[in-house]
Amino acid sequence: MRVPVNLRFGLFALVSVVVIGTVGFIVIGDLDVGEALYLTIITITTLGLSFTTDPLTGVEKAWLAIVLLSGMGAALFTLTASMEYGFELVIGSDYRKRRKMARSIASLRDHVIVCGYGRVGHTAAATLTAGGIDVVVVERDAEAARDAISHEIPVVEGDATRDEILIEAGIERARSVIACVESSSDNLVITLSAKALRSNISVTARAIDRETEKKLNLAGADAVVTPELVGGARMALLATRPDFAKFIETVVDDTGHEYRIERFHIAEGSPIVGKSLMQLDLRGRAGAMVVGVSRHGGAMRVNPDPAEPFRAGDGAYALGTKEQLARLRVFFETT
Repeated sequence: MRVPVNLRFGLFALVSVVVIGTVGFIVIGDLDVGEALYLTIITITTLGLSFTTDPLTGVEKAWLAIVLLSGMGAALFTLTASMEYGFELVIGSDYRKRRKMARSIASLRDHVIVCGYGRVGHTAAATLTAGGIDVVVVERDAEAARDAISHEIPVVEGDATRDEILIEAGIERARSVIACVESSSDNLVITLSAKALRSNISVTARAIDRETEKKLNLAGADAVVTPELVGGARMALLATRPDFAKFIETVVDDTGHEYRIERFHIAEGSPIVGKSLMQLDLRGRAGAMVVGVSRHGGAMRVNPDPAEPFRAGDGAYALGTKEQLARLRVFFETT
């Protein structure tokens, strides 16, 4: 294992203090090399000056103080670095990975916290990372956590129902939380905890049946998904309307083309207010296509009237690639 930079720097500083201190005592105190080296070492180690009864001159006392302060600082720095290095050797690479992971999580902004790395959590995390969205997994099972780490996903090991674990995962800076652990009661608690920590954070929760779905909605979940029901509906759609199912699959799952739908909020005072889709020509300017509009936070209306003007509080849903949506976002913000 390579010696860390801070330990090498500490050793260099300590040796430098010993050498410079020895040379100084030779010049100032007219001592031989052995006496000067001995005086330097006992000064740094604060063992005393019992080797001689000769009083020190003012210059020698000043030099001794400089050596004492410099040497003790270098020695303490080197000792701390050595203990850290030894600890890392004992713990191994896992400790270093965890430290690096903690720093990585602390630097994340606008990420998604995925609670649970089972089949649902694994798929959700893989889909998000493929779309270029940062993910932090919260998982209490050590084997599942190692699986997530092997896919280069930051992990917080612990119980996602505990507030301190969600805080460690960066819930204050996250864009949303996905509660998809195996236990429905735990998903309910995760939803409540997340909303208690940040009332405006989006929470998507996993349910096992309609009864659990109702409870999660009452707990404040912004969206509730029942994988079994969704899977059954998807199979029925493939069996009866395969062309439409293929379109949905392209928009949702085709990471090769990166098609996605994004919602744009129209704020009060935006230059978009009062203008219609026909006037704005968003398709020609950005390449993305507005496929729906929600009025004042209501449900999305598909295929909106191109002549109807936007109002403050409306939302526009656009379909396009990542680059097209980025251009559209700039257009909405700067027009």
